[in-house]
Amino acid sequence: MKFATNASKLEGSATLQFTAKAAAMKAEGRDIVSLTAGQPDFPTPHAAIEAAEQAMADGKTLYTPSMGIAELRSAVAERWSRFHGLDFKPSNVMVSCGAKHSIVNMLESVLEPGEKVLLPKPYWVSYPQMVRRLGGEPLFPASGRMLLTGDDVREAYSRGAKGMIFNSPCNPSGLVSTMEDIKDIAAAVGETGMWVISDDIYEDLYYGQGKVPHILDADPGLRDQVALITGVSKTYAMTGWRIGFAIAAQEWTTIAGRIQAHSTSNPCSIAQYAALAVVQGDAEAERKQMYSAFRRRRDLICDLLSKVNGVEFQRPEGAFYIYPKILTDEPFNSERFSLKLLEEEGLGTIPGSAFGTEGYIRLSFAASDDDIGEAVKRLDGFLERGDFA
Repeated sequence: MKFATNASKLEGSATLQFTAKAAAMKAEGRDIVSLTAGQPDFPTPHAAIEAAEQAMADGKTLYTPSMGIAELRSAVAERWSRFHGLDFKPSNVMVSCGAKHSIVNMLESVLEPGEKVLLPKPYWVSYPQMVRRLGGEPLFPASGRMLLTGDDVREAYSRGAKGMIFNSPCNPSGLVSTMEDIKDIAAAVGETGMWVISDDIYEDLYYGQGKVPHILDADPGLRDQVALITGVSKTYAMTGWRIGFAIAAQEWTTIAGRIQAHSTSNPCSIAQYAALAVVQGDAEAERKQMYSAFRRRRDLICDLLSKVNGVEFQRPEGAFYIYPKILTDEPFNSERFSLKLLEEEGLGTIPGSAFGTEGYIRLSFAASDDDIGEAVKRLDGFLERGDFA
């Protein structure tokens, strides 16, 4: 049987593969400490669970409108209007089965086969696969910087890029673009007319002053070219509920909504009501507790890693990841390194090759203080032995 070419070329998710391998080894009784997690290690807030239970009791278990229930779309429009100082309407909002689904829907709405899309590098593992599945061609920044610049946008446009995916705070590095850089990116987007899908899923996990810098803060006039992608997964420990939001020009969300209507019909009705509770502000106490824990853990892992010989890193200002570079003069393969680290030391990490940058590993600090401390201890011992090339 012959399968579709684009689909057959897709690569598996290295993040899921390494996470699954670490979990399987732990289930076999191995002593495993895993810093592979791309999700909070806290329970979902009570308000979300209670809202879901009430929705089931009230019989809200049937199909919903394909773009999401009206109450949730209105709540999202209101909340993110306040956040960005703009006037979003419910018609600007589409609710999907997670932020990943939101990105795919918005991307499919604008990308023609053969067109080029600028991606950051390092990139979240799914970005290139999304573009290639739709017949597009990923382009990567010429600057070689860890975060995109305005000149990267201009240079990519000169090579034929029609649009870009932007991510700050960044997965896998936790780095955050400065407002100065974002202003230059916004200027480049205005000059070129490129569309932007802004993956903002970590926007509430920003450890700097005030709110995280954003392209629409730099230039609100770009709102018709920019699709905001956000959701409840990372902020409220609701990754399994699979609810994400796209906020964009009405024409863009309408087209994406048609795609969704012919693929998933609608997001889970029960999960939408759970999301509504937290978007309306019913879980702020728990959100703040999680934020404080992540910020403290960020400080802890940075302090511990600063004492380890053989690594260097930039201090993350967002998300719950740190992205150390392994210092070695020998040829280095990050996948082999992470696999050997897991098998010999029982420490689960994600190789930098998954994100397009060899020489690095991603560590998640969505873990207990004890696990973070033990993980860094195991990494230190592994590096001291030096037998990892």
